[in-house]
Amino acid sequence: MKVIIGAGEQRWEGWLPTQQDDLDLTRPESFAAFFGESRADAFLCEHVWEHLHPHEARAAAALVLRYLKPGGVLRVAVPDGNHPDPAYLALVAVHGPGPAADHQVLYTLDTFRPVFEQAGFTVRPLEWWDDRQQFHRADCNADEAPVYRSSTLDHRNAAWRGGRGPLGFTSLILDAVKPG
Repeated sequence: MKVIIGAGEQRWEGWLPTQQDDLDLTRPESFAAFFGESRADAFLCEHVWEHLHPHEARAAAALVLRYLKPGGVLRVAVPDGNHPDPAYLALVAVHGPGPAADHQVLYTLDTFRPVFEQAGFTVRPLEWWDDRQQFHRADCNADEAPVYRSSTLDHRNAAWRGGRGPLGFTSLILDAVKPG
């Protein structure tokens, strides 16, 4: 079973989309009711973690770890606080405009990775900007757990993919792997 947490309108073949009413990262009882004794092979969570307070983010990482099979992966994406574009940073800012109005945290790799490592995951960064505003992308198969707001899938990055322009909208993306 591969589950999208907070899918919104996102749909990917082979993935079960859920909303907060189905799986609430702040309510362990929602996971218990949804999974029972079952465990997920993989989770995908795109642009949800930034809506959690830091203590909720740490508890949510531990909760997802509990409902993931050994060796399973949580692919998680959030807005990247090291993105070099001021317009991007204004759009995703804590208590920013529109959907960002309830953003609680703007993560960088250095602040996001420990949320999952402290829960017991092994973390592999996939896409991120460093503090020198250099973009990094690890080799990975986007089809395994697609993140739309990424360098490879987001329509705003078409010119970059074609070698004709800068990156538009990207995310800080990592795989958190349950040891097993």
